[in-house]
Amino acid sequence: MKKVILAITFLLFTGCCFATKTKPEIVGSNTCVMCHDTVETEINKTPHNPQNGVQCEDCHGPGSKHADDPSPDNIFNFKNKSTRSIFKKCFKCHGDMHKNWSSHFLEGKSCLNCHDTWHSEKTVNEFPIPKPNLLKDGSAALCFKCHITQKIEFARPFHHQFSGTGNSCLRCHNPHKSRKEIRPRQMSQKCGSCHPDTSGPFVYVHLGTQHNGCLECHKPHGSTNPNLLIRNNTRFLCLSCHADTPMFHNQADPKYKNCTSCHSAIHGSNVSPKFFE
Repeated sequence: MKKVILAITFLLFTGCCFATKTKPEIVGSNTCVMCHDTVETEINKTPHNPQNGVQCEDCHGPGSKHADDPSPDNIFNFKNKSTRSIFKKCFKCHGDMHKNWSSHFLEGKSCLNCHDTWHSEKTVNEFPIPKPNLLKDGSAALCFKCHITQKIEFARPFHHQFSGTGNSCLRCHNPHKSRKEIRPRQMSQKCGSCHPDTSGPFVYVHLGTQHNGCLECHKPHGSTNPNLLIRNNTRFLCLSCHADTPMFHNQADPKYKNCTSCHSAIHGSNVSPKFFE
């Protein structure tokens, strides 16, 4: 009997304790700006503003506990938060993004590696006017911070058109769907959007393009060779796959040293399986 009474007492006591632990509640942005008055002006410069239906607590969570005790621990503070927790916050509104689509997320990069909330004191002091899409940098320098190899390739003599005033990387890559874009078929389709004469469809397909797509012969970012070729001589590039050339293709004869003199439809042809014009 004594054990039963102790058990009931324990349950009643713990129940009272749990009852007092109330969840934080929504207090509204008007309460937030009473203390964070400088934020109101800055946040109105961004898409995350009340006119677009965005409230402080949509990103930072219910603020009643923080209003009673203004400790960073009583609110969702993006500093030092995990990639997953930051993504969940952004995904609430940006549902067209998906963590499994992007290799950035799998590499441990969060939304805030490239984007900025644009109302922190540090950002406002450095960049008073928000950049498009709240990017930390509107140029390719943003990508080059991590993609060092590509930065070096862009500095080679022959490279894709690059402008320091815009992010040329975004002309070919979607950073939120980068995993899909590394597949050869997707890469060739991307190249074909600017180079339609090389993308087909063709009756006679150059089989070499079916493995690595355009990357079979070209460097996508930059090369020391014209036309972004991976070899410094077109003949050697062709021979790397076509070592079984006919006997009459005497390599000592100058007319056989330039394969594309005859096989000019090198990307594919609608009239000749030998890729003649």
